[in-house]
Amino acid sequence: MKNTFTDTILPFQIDDKNLRGRFARIDKLASDTLKNYCFPDKVCELLLEALLLTVLIGEMIKIRWRLSLQIRGNESIKLLATDYYAPKDQGKPANIRAYADYDKEATHLNLDTGLFAITIDQGKNMEPYQGITPIIEGSLSKSAENYFFQSEQIKTFFDLNITKKHSEKSGRNWIASGFMLQALPDEHDKKYIDDKSWDILKERITEQIKDSMNAEFNQYQFLDNIFQHSALTVFKETKIKFGCSCKRKTLLYTLSKYPKEQLEEMCDKQKNISANCQFCGRKFLFSLKKILGSKIKFFHPLFIIFIFFGLPTSMGLQIMLL
Repeated sequence: MKNTFTDTILPFQIDDKNLRGRFARIDKLASDTLKNYCFPDKVCELLLEALLLTVLIGEMIKIRWRLSLQIRGNESIKLLATDYYAPKDQGKPANIRAYADYDKEATHLNLDTGLFAITIDQGKNMEPYQGITPIIEGSLSKSAENYFFQSEQIKTFFDLNITKKHSEKSGRNWIASGFMLQALPDEHDKKYIDDKSWDILKERITEQIKDSMNAEFNQYQFLDNIFQHSALTVFKETKIKFGCSCKRKTLLYTLSKYPKEQLEEMCDKQKNISANCQFCGRKFLFSLKKILGSKIKFFHPLFIIFIFFGLPTSMGLQIMLL
């Protein structure tokens, strides 16, 4: 029987042990994220790890607008960037997007050192919060665990499972699952679960998550196998899908703020400026006349755009974040 638990986040809590967690499994989302690129396997694996962390943390924090994860490496893998956009209405899916940048000439791809940053933005009239921690032992999971320990003093465990699969219909595909578990202090004595019980749970998760890729996988039995006789409460699932927020009018507004001389340098022979969204591959084309005559009043103080000028100006812009 085909597994229907896919592109989904399952929240749960263990009342008698004061634990909470999330389990996520992605399939089509992985393919939709990677389909516009020809990333090497190592980059695909790391980007999907970052994507899993983003959806697990985003659902846990109950984001009202966006949670962003940016990992900046000091070596051959330069950037992993992901965004989790919360569901606009109850029952609707959350939108996810992700992008990677790496040294195309490198013979060995690695991400051993760098910075791991999470930005929480709850929307209009709310001050964004950003937490930064170094990459720990070249592991994104350990870096995320360290982030929660530093920022909230909460015991956190992540287990991520990324698998490459082949199918006749789509050729190359990836499937991934991720588990997040947090130990909260007791409301009365402020004590956490003891270290021995915590380690036993982590071992069970690591062992059981290997079966999460099977066609017959059952998410409820999976949780029962881990927590056994504990008081397990499972909440409503959240669906997730690929979705990009790039907008033509927002980009036009940003371009209109550049000096005329810089805009002319970006133009091709037809006096047009092209821009590609690095997340979804969408292409935009603007005439210089349109940009100079633009009087768009739209403004968002958190709008961010990175422009790379390493290529000839006729090749246009590459949008990193919108």
